[in-house]
Amino acid sequence: MKFPRVRTEIWISAYRAKLEKEGIPFYFYKKGDKSAGAILIKICNFEFDFELYHRINDINGKQKWERFLSGTEEQIDSAIKRQCNFDPDIWVLEIDDPKGKIHLNNFNET
Repeated sequence: MKFPRVRTEIWISAYRAKLEKEGIPFYFYKKGDKSAGAILIKICNFEFDFELYHRINDINGKQKWERFLSGTEEQIDSAIKRQCNFDPDIWVLEIDDPKGKIHLNNFNET
């Protein structure tokens, strides 16, 4: 049985609650469409390493997170700006993860 996709704002609200529970800072870089906006997640580990993730569907149709880009903050921000120009409905979240606690694929909707 295929379940309906969770609205973006609900997924973000649940993910935010999870991050707050774990004491991980979470910022809105950009808010997008509440019902079906795509999501990018920018992660900083405080060693000047930055990664950008996006959700994809695997070959079985299950959603998972994939690294879109890693690099300097300027490279990541430039990629984010390009994506925002391409898709104005996109959400962009920024997470400070100095202890490497973030495991995005442990928190999927399907």
